[in-house]
Amino acid sequence: MLKNKRVSLAITILAVLLLGLCSNSELAQSLGQRATDALYSRGLQATGNIQIITIDAESEEEYGYFTEWDRSRAAELIRALNQPDTRPAVIAFDINYVTSRSPEGDAAFVEAAKEAGNVVIASRAKMRTKVEEVDGELVADELYVEGYEYPYEALKEATAHGFSNTSPDEDDVVRHTLLSVEYDGETVYSFPYRTYLEYMEFMGKAPYVPRVDDMNLYGIHFIRQPGGYSTYPWAKVASGEVDPRYFKDKVVLVGAYTSGMMDQYSVPISKEGQMFGVEIHANIIDSLCRGYSYQEAKPELVTVVNIVICLLYLLLLRKTNLGISIGGGVVLIAAYLFGVKEVYDKGWYVYPFGLVVCILLMLAGHIIGKYVGEWLSKRRIMKEFKKYVAPQVLEQMNKSGELSIKLGGESRDIAVLFVDIRGFTTLSEALSPEQVVEMLNEYLALTTEAIFKNGGTLDKFIGDATMAVFNAPVDLPDYEARAVQAALDIVHGAAKVNVRIKEKIGREVAFGVGVNCGKAVVGNIGCETRMDYTAIGDTVNTAARLEGKALGGQVVISENLRQRLAGRIITEPLGEMALKGKAEPLAVHSVLDFVENNGEAKEEAAKEVTNEAAEEKTE
Repeated sequence: MLKNKRVSLAITILAVLLLGLCSNSELAQSLGQRATDALYSRGLQATGNIQIITIDAESEEEYGYFTEWDRSRAAELIRALNQPDTRPAVIAFDINYVTSRSPEGDAAFVEAAKEAGNVVIASRAKMRTKVEEVDGELVADELYVEGYEYPYEALKEATAHGFSNTSPDEDDVVRHTLLSVEYDGETVYSFPYRTYLEYMEFMGKAPYVPRVDDMNLYGIHFIRQPGGYSTYPWAKVASGEVDPRYFKDKVVLVGAYTSGMMDQYSVPISKEGQMFGVEIHANIIDSLCRGYSYQEAKPELVTVVNIVICLLYLLLLRKTNLGISIGGGVVLIAAYLFGVKEVYDKGWYVYPFGLVVCILLMLAGHIIGKYVGEWLSKRRIMKEFKKYVAPQVLEQMNKSGELSIKLGGESRDIAVLFVDIRGFTTLSEALSPEQVVEMLNEYLALTTEAIFKNGGTLDKFIGDATMAVFNAPVDLPDYEARAVQAALDIVHGAAKVNVRIKEKIGREVAFGVGVNCGKAVVGNIGCETRMDYTAIGDTVNTAARLEGKALGGQVVISENLRQRLAGRIITEPLGEMALKGKAEPLAVHSVLDFVENNGEAKEEAAKEVTNEAAEEKTE
């Protein structure tokens, strides 16, 4: 038991160390980013204070391509919105009006904007990566502003403006946005934040200032998915078809809403489609109105917290059984994910991928450790039965000298039988070591008796499995039938054995048996200091695979063996099954009985159990 715990402890500690090494690596964060997006993305009800006027296909059908629109169109839109008693709080154009076009149209736009006094225009910062030497080290400024594209001069004087640049992450998903940039001695706010400031001023409220990182970025708390905000075609609003009262006291965003304008981006809230830039601005403004933004939590702090959680879980693994360990791991992961979502709502972003993987690794390591420990325990138990393995081999070697104690083997046609206790690992977890021994004693006595009774060679015990060969090391007449009969004897004898096992440990067991025949290499395999008499080859491997397919109380044989015993056994086809190591599925069959027995053997075994139980009750 102590060795089992040491194996489990070693594996789980390796998992904790793995967390410390890679939870903050780029690979771990990259693998977990999409899953993290899904965790944090949850749409909220839009506040209703943001409306979007779209440059869409309908408006372009009315006015022509947007690039050909005269600036007087913008003047018409502003005046249509700023009707008596319908004035919006802000009209924000997510459009770069950098150069002058027609003097009349440009002037009309400027005049309408001056009259309105509530217009914000998008501008653009020209950014590049700049590398500078700071304190002897090279530092890269990835958002260095080397130039700026303002609205044309007259429009700049008549309106407020803010840069509309997006800041996608390395995977081209927009999760962060810049608050402001410094250019030519001036602090310039982003387009959505400038629009938000104008709205707060209109409402007479103090603006929310998001926390920013060293690059002046903050995380966007997306509110709505693509298409989640109310939209109205530019042409219909400008013509008066849309009631301007819809926009009273609202933030009105005007922007591209067609794919041809190349203003769409991937966002974490949507996995199926992209979001137009004007909708991203709407989400930013909406989240700012709610006081929502986030910053990534300090990686060092997250790592310390994660390691503490893992160590606590390690203590749980050491002190509880497998069921509680699994349940505890599931509850811990669920609680952690709930906790990081709550922290996210408070403005801190945590990558949960590292800890979740570590908990799963620890649980897997604990389970593997328990199974390895159990396998070692079963191996120690099997050593006690070593003197009972293949006594015919030793007897033949001593009597006839046909086999010498040296490495090597011969090719023989044999039948191979494998039998295994179904659900032994699960069963052994619920039993004490003494009960496991009691169960194995009864099981091994049954299999050994059945194999020896039919002239087979008990090759080895493999944990709770038994392997036997027929027609080796000496020739055995009708060995195929003998192998099948041994398998049936084991299955039919299970009822009698279960009576005794149930009395001793309160449980019952079931056996699955697989039998195959064909060529195999039989002889002493190993080295000069340690060798075993056994059989190897595809025939043996296939028999083992057939045993793996057998249900409790079932004998499964290959098509080859069925054909050799055709007319002598009663079988039920199980169809073709894919066996590990086989390129093509193989036809397999379940053996019910020998024709000559007509089912009597199974009935006789049942009667014997009933009679024995009755006798014991009388006593």
